[in-house]
Amino acid sequence: MTRVKGFTLVELMVTVSVAAILMAIALPSFQNSSRNNAVRATTNDLISTINLARQQSMSMRTEVEVAPEAGGWSNGWKIEFAGNSAGEDATFTPSRNVTVTRSGGGGSLVFRSRGGLVGGGGIEFTIVHDDAPSTSRTICITFFGKVINEACS
Repeated sequence: MTRVKGFTLVELMVTVSVAAILMAIALPSFQNSSRNNAVRATTNDLISTINLARQQSMSMRTEVEVAPEAGGWSNGWKIEFAGNSAGEDATFTPSRNVTVTRSGGGGSLVFRSRGGLVGGGGIEFTIVHDDAPSTSRTICITFFGKVINEACS
């Protein structure tokens, strides 16, 4: 006698139903995780750019500028080195649906040859996901150019 191997239609329907229920439960959690990752990635890019600008300004003894792209920080930012420095200018773009705002205007950050900021510190950046305003991060840049991963006091 030959035995036919495989699944019945009922078994397949039950499996598909269980998979659909599990996906419906997991999807909101996945979306929240995706939003957090987008905000975290944009924050890390901004912090890395600021730290690089500060480090290069001190090592090359020249001013280095981190400037917003046309239209503001939410459109991206660029790091501009002096003509004789070892660094190459670079442009960064925030993750999709992420807004970057700067307190006190949208101007650029200029680091002096000793690492401090031109015009003083207490500059605060807020990075927010457009779909979930509660998903946000705030960083503060001190007078000395150091980045603190919290709101300015």
